[in-house]
Amino acid sequence: ILFNKKFNCEIMNCIKILFSIPKVVYFNFKYLPIYQALKLPIWISYNTKLSIKGKIILDTNEKLKVAMVRIGFHKVPICNPKEPTILSMAKDSSLIFKGTAHIGCGTKIHISNNAQLILGDNFAVSASSQINCYKRIIFGRDIQFSWNCLTMDSDTHNIYGENGDIINEPREIIFGDKIWIGCRATILKGSVIPNNCVIGACSLVSGKHFKQNSIIAGNPAKSIKTISKWKL
Repeated sequence: ILFNKKFNCEIMNCIKILFSIPKVVYFNFKYLPIYQALKLPIWISYNTKLSIKGKIILDTNEKLKVAMVRIGFHKVPICNPKEPTILSMAKDSSLIFKGTAHIGCGTKIHISNNAQLILGDNFAVSASSQINCYKRIIFGRDIQFSWNCLTMDSDTHNIYGENGDIINEPREIIFGDKIWIGCRATILKGSVIPNNCVIGACSLVSGKHFKQNSIIAGNPAKSIKTISKWKL
């Protein structure tokens, strides 16, 4: 029974890849320079919803490889397989890949007008997380998201003070290198997360006063324990 289940899963994966090939070819040749597109470095699953008005940029020193960036393929048992993967980019926005990335099934990424999202090498989202970028979000290398996480650098609605000025402008978020974000964590605008940290499940992260090499957890989150490392 286990063999049959695994075999059927492999068959379904192969079918999904085959169905995705036309979309992959179209996407690469439309959004990348031809010398990059020929390698087909970005693979998009056939059922991923796209709205692209900005720029896709591959800025890496690594040799380009087939499917080094994968969007909408990876699944985890906890997530709804029917939940769509969405990549939405407004006018004059940019999405920059610094290396390999896999963005799991059900993940939703929105990049607003003139905003910039930078994904460092070895970036990974397991499934069903959201990244809302209205100004600038920078991820270092070796970033691992669990599921149902939210990262947003804006409140999405303006709040005005007594003199009529906006008091809640978007503020960029900066992630260092090698950070693991636990399930259902929320990272808000203006956050700066240093290198080699683990963000606990369901934590609410806001601010800059976190320690390198630490577990960051709580609501509001703070550095609660020093660590030496965590395993990818």
